[in-house]
Amino acid sequence: MGSWFRRTRCIELSTFEYLKRVIENNWSGVTIVKSFTQAYDSAIPVVCIRLDETITGKLEIGATTYNSSYAIIVDIFATSDAQRLDLSDFILNQIAGTWTYSNYAHNSGRTDIVATPDGKMQMVLITEDRKVEIVENPESQDRFRHIISFWVKKF
Repeated sequence: MGSWFRRTRCIELSTFEYLKRVIENNWSGVTIVKSFTQAYDSAIPVVCIRLDETITGKLEIGATTYNSSYAIIVDIFATSDAQRLDLSDFILNQIAGTWTYSNYAHNSGRTDIVATPDGKMQMVLITEDRKVEIVENPESQDRFRHIISFWVKKF
């Protein structure tokens, strides 16, 4: 195999691929994207899944290994308040368990990505779960928007 992706990118892709799969298996007509730009270029409903932040500390005093946590943000752009609430509850239920962490790689000059399972991931803290209120002239995507932010670790 050619070029391996670094851990942070693998954390984001593992979470993205997991949530994309479970949403597509349980909901029809929902577009899953990785960036705000894509979310605003797509017809709603849209779920945007992205890694926001990493906090890294030493595993123990004197160690050279790190213990990192990663903040994932899920933005829901729904067609109604009911759909917004249903999608947010569904996603919260899905991140309550564990999902597969994969190492990702691609051959030089190729666009196909290969995933190799290498452990588990788990949500350790939900920091935000709320409706996003835009008071003045919200775009159609923002009328029924919701944000979920949570921290994950690889085990």
